[in-house]
Amino acid sequence: MPRDTTVVCRYFANGFCTQGDRCTFLHDRNSPADLVCRYYQRGSCQYGSACRYDHIRPKQSDGANLTNGTVPSSKPSTLLPKPVKLPKPGLNTDAAEFIPSWKRSSPGTSYAVAAGAIENEGASLPLCPYFEMGECNNDPCQFVHGLVCDMCSRACIHPYDEKQQKQHFAECLQKHEMAMEQAFAEAKSIDKCCGICMENIMEKALRFGILEGCRHCFCLDCIREWRRNQTFETDVVRSCPECRQHSNFVIPSTLWVEDEDEKRILCEVYRNNMAQKQCKYYKVRVSAEGCPFGNKCFYKHQLPDGSIDPGEEPHARKKPFLADFIFNR
Repeated sequence: MPRDTTVVCRYFANGFCTQGDRCTFLHDRNSPADLVCRYYQRGSCQYGSACRYDHIRPKQSDGANLTNGTVPSSKPSTLLPKPVKLPKPGLNTDAAEFIPSWKRSSPGTSYAVAAGAIENEGASLPLCPYFEMGECNNDPCQFVHGLVCDMCSRACIHPYDEKQQKQHFAECLQKHEMAMEQAFAEAKSIDKCCGICMENIMEKALRFGILEGCRHCFCLDCIREWRRNQTFETDVVRSCPECRQHSNFVIPSTLWVEDEDEKRILCEVYRNNMAQKQCKYYKVRVSAEGCPFGNKCFYKHQLPDGSIDPGEEPHARKKPFLADFIFNR
């Protein structure tokens, strides 16, 4: 790159020219270094007394050269630059009318609209799971910190989502009512004793055997043992040991149920659960005699092909005799 041989590079003379061979000024170590601060001569040096260059006022004859940013040469300059003529400031008749900013009309929003916009934006953010458990250490947090529910004492209510608030209140109220019913049922069951073994059922961590036909209390093991007794007739063992009221089945329960409506619901739930289980007479293969309970059986009579056997009435079923096979051939 061609160099300007008339002007010495002041950065090279001071030992820190970053342009190297690309510099357009003269790199000559024998040339005297220019240590005059050009910014001081222009009146704008920010380093003051800490500047590494010399603060020397320019001479009157060097003013034209200093304005161009060059060092004055030994020869006086014969050609001076022509002064630039700037247009005089005037008024523009075509300019737009000036309106102060405080007079400009802007489509302002009311407080209700602004608050609604904030709520709509916050409703899309999820609740902070750590704050719900009381362990959020982020400040500020990128999630929404929920409000504390009065019933469950958890910070799980979204402050900006009205639908979530109603849903949580309904679910929390339902859980609260179920917990209250559970507490009342436990209170009614805590003093109940078995009518056969005379033991406190709750203290022994046993289950109740609820009879559908009466209100007498028995533990499940004792009433099942009573109904398996073969020394008495079927009508006797299928009845209550105290009042002789017949019951078709015994319902296992962890709590004591005495109310008629509650017992009816318990019986329906028990029978629906039993209907989902396969009858033991149909598990491996269909017995020749079939299920002795017939269509009164609570279990599912499913055939190998997947169909359901409706069964017969228990009184219509009888044991086959050898003569039936001989004469029916």
